[in-house]
Amino acid sequence: MNPRSFSIALSLLMAAACQRSEPTPSDPPSAQPAPRPAPPSPPAEPWASRPPREWPQLVLTNRAEFQGSSPLQGASAFLIKTQDGRTLAATAKHLIGENGGVEPEVSVAAFDGAIRSWRLFPRTLPDQLAEAGKVAADGLDNPRLDWLILTLKDRGKPLPATPMRLRQRPVEVGEDVYLVGCPYDEAACKQNVYAGKVTARNGHRFRYDIDPPVDVRGFSGAPVVDRAGHVAGVMTVWFEPRMQGEKFLEAGGEDAASIYRGVERQR
Repeated sequence: MNPRSFSIALSLLMAAACQRSEPTPSDPPSAQPAPRPAPPSPPAEPWASRPPREWPQLVLTNRAEFQGSSPLQGASAFLIKTQDGRTLAATAKHLIGENGGVEPEVSVAAFDGAIRSWRLFPRTLPDQLAEAGKVAADGLDNPRLDWLILTLKDRGKPLPATPMRLRQRPVEVGEDVYLVGCPYDEAACKQNVYAGKVTARNGHRFRYDIDPPVDVRGFSGAPVVDRAGHVAGVMTVWFEPRMQGEKFLEAGGEDAASIYRGVERQR
């Protein structure tokens, strides 16, 4: 083949290769992972549209005794309901350690063998109680989580608080939330509701401002509720909050979404 013929043949081969590499109109666009749809939200609770002073009892306090450790008295808890109809107790895991006055700390792995009794009741109504039992969700031994979910013993009596559904997706910055609890310095407090707005996120945790400012000592384990009356998170503070004297201008929460699957997957 002479040089001219070789050059023409090479040009034809290169043109054909370029044509094969170019997408035709029937070629699909570059594959991109489809965004996962947001999980469906259950309907709003009927009481959520009322003024907070008309909300049912949501927050409870704790009185727990353990084998080989000091007791827990105080702080906060609440009740949740699952899709399959179970009612469970929820609080902050750090309460079964030094921060809750429990020494030595009770681990999640040792909890079922260490628990003697755990009673939950409105702070001013100790006779209206429920009794918690064993650990009720998988994965709570994860050191990054501050949730503790417990079974309830069937006592055949009315529940001391209204159970709430867990929210499946994390709250977003700018979203309205409500912290439900009682400050220690209000001896007659049965339940207060503090409005807030999410200001920042950090992994599976979020920060929100509080109105009016309040001393949140004793609020650990309290519910953080969204506008639909669903549990957005459990109250826990892992950062240095802004203060106004002894009162907190902001608080923190840990997403209910972080333990949703573990709770709904029955043990």
